[in-house]
Amino acid sequence: MGRRRRKYRKPQLLRPVRTLPTIFECPHCGARSMSVDIRKKERNEAGLLKAIIRCGSCGLYSEMWVPEIFHPVDVYSKFLDAYIEGRAEYTFTKRERKVSLEELAEAESVGKSGGGAEEEEGKW
Repeated sequence: MGRRRRKYRKPQLLRPVRTLPTIFECPHCGARSMSVDIRKKERNEAGLLKAIIRCGSCGLYSEMWVPEIFHPVDVYSKFLDAYIEGRAEYTFTKRERKVSLEELAEAESVGKSGGGAEEEEGKW
């Protein structure tokens, strides 16, 4: 007499667990440096949490009140919809350095001639 035959099982392939993104693309500058921070300790009267959205490259900064079940992806998409429609309130924390036309002309002339503007005047 023989024993019962075992059932053959194919080994299951282990797939990596997919995670939600945490860094997003900025709608203002296009850089992939926008982060979302949900502060669970700060709540308003309605029980909503405070979410802070900021861009590391251009300094875009915004605050929103979101439900407790929202993840950073949900906050980003809500902000993006409001930004595109023009309803989002935002500020810029970084200030861009303004360059005058004279400084720009000097930089171009130095870059072309290598030494200075004297060589360009002699050519004409």
